[in-house]
Amino acid sequence: MIDFYTWAAMGGHGLYVWSVYGISIVALVVLGAWPLRAEKKLLVRATERTDLEGGS
Repeated sequence: MIDFYTWAAMGGHGLYVWSVYGISIVALVVLGAWPLRAEKKLLVRATERTDLEGGS
């Protein structure tokens, strides 16, 4: 278990390295979810617009 802690500490740079990994993962999740939310909003707006115009 001590070997794991030594590895995770990365010679004193562990806090920096792991925080960068965390920020990167959060950024990738946001960048992946953003277009999906935009597409959903666009589909809802298109459906509402079609309903208002009397389309089928």
